[in-house]
Amino acid sequence: MKRFISISLRLLISSVLLALLFREHDLIAEIAPRLRALLTNWPWMLAGVTFAFLSLFLTAVRWHIILRGQVPELPFSIVLRTEIISAFFNISSVGVVGGDTYKIMSLSRRLPGQTMPVSVSLVLDHLTGLLSVAVLFAVCMLARASHWSELGYDLRMLITGYSMYLGGAVVGLVLSWISFKPSLLEWGRRTFPRTMGNPRLASLIARLTRIHDVAARLWRRTLSASVVSTGMHAAFFMSFYCGLRAVEGVAPVLDVLTAMPIVDAAASLPVSISGLGVRERTFEALLAGLANVPEAVGVSASLAGWIFNLFWGIVGGVMFLREKHAALIQPEAQCA
Repeated sequence: MKRFISISLRLLISSVLLALLFREHDLIAEIAPRLRALLTNWPWMLAGVTFAFLSLFLTAVRWHIILRGQVPELPFSIVLRTEIISAFFNISSVGVVGGDTYKIMSLSRRLPGQTMPVSVSLVLDHLTGLLSVAVLFAVCMLARASHWSELGYDLRMLITGYSMYLGGAVVGLVLSWISFKPSLLEWGRRTFPRTMGNPRLASLIARLTRIHDVAARLWRRTLSASVVSTGMHAAFFMSFYCGLRAVEGVAPVLDVLTAMPIVDAAASLPVSISGLGVRERTFEALLAGLANVPEAVGVSASLAGWIFNLFWGIVGGVMFLREKHAALIQPEAQCA
């Protein structure tokens, strides 16, 4: 019942946000003609779809680098297939099974008894993503530092708020790394035996300690994964730049790369279906403020970028359905 209510609320929020957007920017007169331009500007559309796949490919490479530190025999082809299928669940965000849940379930079936290493690798995978976004955003902001005073007050506050959020997350990650050193944990158990002995807290600490130990042991792989992750995010953000050009919008690449970390963070909030509505409104506001892109163009570009990534989500859905169909047919064949 809770899941049904959650999905219904997210559907409602997305519907309301999109309705308000299409009321403000006429769907038929302003948005639809620009989306039809995708067929005319097919080189940019093809480039956007290619960047979307490159993002998925590098995501699989990033995860595989960490996974091989614990499961050396796992082929990359399986990880890539799992990543593409998980894109279906990530892009829909409607079902009860999320992309991460599917990844854990899929690899756990292939690797009996390896559920914990797979889960830990996925956590590390996301942490490298956080670090790479922070680096990419910092580089973009440094490159635009001379234009800071030209931005409007609201836009400066939005960027400052996101910078504080990102900086706080990185600082928290560093403090967590220090806190879960074995010597410090042992001191905490001796000093605060009741608190540290709480079953729920002890269970949480045990899981976080496992992540810390794996990261310490695989620090070279984690560093390599962070480098790959930077390329992965850049490719994902470039798919939206291609979307902007495909709907006949123009803006510097740097402005799009600066806006996209904030747009992606807003779209990732669990308040809408696949970020629809939230992504478009954020993309519209940021590109209008950073590069004076007309608002209707910003909305159209955001939808185009989403469509490029939706394409691979649909491909993943087809692969998932064929996988299930093959699993159903195989027992029948054996019985025959």
